[in-house]
Amino acid sequence: MAAANAPAGSGGVLPNWVMLERFIFRRDDPQSFREDKRTSATGVTSVGAHFRVSFILAEPPTPSRLYLSWPGGPKEEMMCHLAAAHRNLVLLRLDSFVDPSNPSPFGEIAHDYFIYYVAADHRSQSQAQSTPALRRLPGCTVHNEHFGRPIPRPFVPWCVGLLCCGEEFAVAYLGVGWRDPETERLEVELWVLRSTIIRDSTDGDEKWEVKYLPIQGQDVEHYNLIDWTTSEVIPFKNALCWVDCNRGVLYCEDVCGDNPKATFAGGRTLAFLDVGRHDGADLGRMVPETGFTIVFMAVTETQSANSLVVQADDLWATHTPEDLPRIFGKLSLVTIDLSTKRVIGSVVPYTNGEEDLSTDDADLVKAKPSFFMNFLPAEFPKFLNLQRLVECTCLRHVFESLKE
Repeated sequence: MAAANAPAGSGGVLPNWVMLERFIFRRDDPQSFREDKRTSATGVTSVGAHFRVSFILAEPPTPSRLYLSWPGGPKEEMMCHLAAAHRNLVLLRLDSFVDPSNPSPFGEIAHDYFIYYVAADHRSQSQAQSTPALRRLPGCTVHNEHFGRPIPRPFVPWCVGLLCCGEEFAVAYLGVGWRDPETERLEVELWVLRSTIIRDSTDGDEKWEVKYLPIQGQDVEHYNLIDWTTSEVIPFKNALCWVDCNRGVLYCEDVCGDNPKATFAGGRTLAFLDVGRHDGADLGRMVPETGFTIVFMAVTETQSANSLVVQADDLWATHTPEDLPRIFGKLSLVTIDLSTKRVIGSVVPYTNGEEDLSTDDADLVKAKPSFFMNFLPAEFPKFLNLQRLVECTCLRHVFESLKE
């Protein structure tokens, strides 16, 4: 696993973009917490627990990792989430019991969202910042008549979107339902928090808003959107796209503005990549002597275009085991050019199965059968590179002045 975990050189240029492993490596013991001081930041949860995060970055296709030290946090699994990323921002969520003495399944949980950001405004030397930071966002609550007070409004972590619009950003969650069942008119329920990157969140004027939007688009009534299940949220220009792999895309424009609009894309214009296993399973080890099919397709309302299909046998017949490993129980990452059906670049070891159960990655290996989420693309390292460029430019000016 050494190759897959190797951080970018401490003195070298960081990657412009990375593939973030969605699994968070929680290491409360200082001896096991891996840290790159260039990417580290600290924060405090709403219940007063301090924590530290650090990204260990690597060039794709090697995945980058997020390490978390949270000694005062709950010890239960799945209480920390890497929710979203866009441009120089990353959205994290830490869940804490409001009453730490009642860590039961019925205990009230606070969902704290944090923006990890790198300031990208270098218009003057005084504005340049050399380290990233964390800022806790206001919690989303709804009034509960039973308790007679507001309680946290829970969101599914991977269904929350993040959209960066210059110095502003929006965090949003989308659901589909009837506000008035008698009208039989489905609407989008959009929860949005809008803010600026550099801001004191204690001033009290930030708040979540809920907007009910009609669903636009052709033939919306022909789709069963009441069973909408978000698989992924993708930022695109000034919009967030909530994707249901079985139904289509809800394209929500102007999320950072005052008048968002929701449009159902359906199957009219979609591009997707699908990897289907021949053994019919979604997760876990593949049945021996079976393979997979990779399909890329751009779908329009009237026809399919740019369709590419690659079978496992196509790859195995033209690659040696060294070029394309297929060792039972082990996972590797490869980059494939679908047009030529060839592996590009080197093979990256990912997990070694049972061999890793005695290593520092045992928690990753144990979690993967039920936590096989996609990698999250992120661009924030590019802004750290810009930061160092400004600092080097400042030093060059100093040396030039000394020479004079």
